[in-house]
Amino acid sequence: SYEKIGTAWHGDYHLNYNTQQPFWVTFSSNHTDLHLPYVDLVEHTLLPVSKKWAKEYYNMRGAFFPHSAYPVEMTMNPYPVPGWGWEVFETPWAVQSLWWHYTYTMDKEFLEKRAFGIIKEAVLFLVDYIKRPDTRGKQWGDDNYHIYPSVPPELYGPRPGFDKNIDTIADLTLTKFVFNAYLQACKILEIEGNEQYLAGDVKDILAHLSDYPKAKSKRGEVFVTVKGENPEVVYNVPASLMTVFPGEDHGLDSSAKEYEIAVNTYRNQQNEGGNELVFLNAQAARLGILDIEKFKRQIEYCLLPNGTCTDKVLQIHGRYRNTTKFGYMAEMGIWFENFSLPFVINECLLQGYNGELRFFPNWPKEKEAEFRSLRTVGAFLVSAKHSDGQVKWIEVLSEAGEPLTIISPWESPVVCKNGAGEKILKGENFTVKTKPGELLQLIPVQQKE
Repeated sequence: SYEKIGTAWHGDYHLNYNTQQPFWVTFSSNHTDLHLPYVDLVEHTLLPVSKKWAKEYYNMRGAFFPHSAYPVEMTMNPYPVPGWGWEVFETPWAVQSLWWHYTYTMDKEFLEKRAFGIIKEAVLFLVDYIKRPDTRGKQWGDDNYHIYPSVPPELYGPRPGFDKNIDTIADLTLTKFVFNAYLQACKILEIEGNEQYLAGDVKDILAHLSDYPKAKSKRGEVFVTVKGENPEVVYNVPASLMTVFPGEDHGLDSSAKEYEIAVNTYRNQQNEGGNELVFLNAQAARLGILDIEKFKRQIEYCLLPNGTCTDKVLQIHGRYRNTTKFGYMAEMGIWFENFSLPFVINECLLQGYNGELRFFPNWPKEKEAEFRSLRTVGAFLVSAKHSDGQVKWIEVLSEAGEPLTIISPWESPVVCKNGAGEKILKGENFTVKTKPGELLQLIPVQQKE
């Protein structure tokens, strides 16, 4: 664009979160059908040019997904230059939600006919890229494979000696996510024999990836985007917490030590504003530490007259100065990526991304709340009410008949009712077998009495 003419960032599709973010809300909000346009984009628009780029530029199998794209047929990588064009993590990130689509719907036909082939193309490229002869050996001083060169999200470009371009936290966590998704898909589709050689490479890499980069900060040990990074750096994207989301490797179910590091990271992180309204607050919700009132104030700060939210400047010492116009991004049009804001609230009310339902994990005890038909992994539609400081009741509709695991919000035993009768469940968490279409109702024993 030029001054007031045209669209910011050429109206392109950025694949280092901007394009993915609007679709995060479709899963928990029970609108998985609205994710299908993204699947179409990846399958029909991005995949052909991504396979071509992997072959012609890298001489590798699979698909290397581009940093930016356009809603038209493309014959070449629109962003072929080093810098953001070297962000390896954009390849697993581009295909991640295809796996989510399966896990939230349990639609095996979708997995087999649409998702698996695309996920495999990403895996093929990542395996070839990570298993190059120069990514492992005595020169590294360890027995690991190293993901390099790559670029942390919107922070450093290629650096002399690649000192900030090796094993970024984004590359590590998203590669692990997609590799594990591929292995699970092979098992679900019963094709482990056909995939044994690629799966063997994937398992080998998973067993020899570097640890997530960490540093000592004024708040204690924290995750950073890359080894050797100053933990007080001002970020443009909340990249240091990507193991929490979208990596889904850390959260409320983590070990005490890992959880402490993640919380330290959130509290220590400085973000200049521009890519964090949904992203950073979703990470906090996943950790159960989001200040909802502060979140509401930030939404009010970013609210436009048309009812949508733009991004606004939060602080200096990154790209912005004291003289930067704090609302300059509001002039750039509709910020479609922020349409995913309800995703943050959903995560405050219910979390089930790891297969265990956790109720009101980031909700003030003194505030009432009720939700209906939030969707979770396992194809469960979940409803619940929170009042007087406790969960009053839970209803779960099982679409696919998967086992249901619940972290009990009650200290007392639980009455579980279904069409066949009722039974008493005990323990801090419990698993219940379900049938397709079955509705379960749960209340604490003392409430029934």
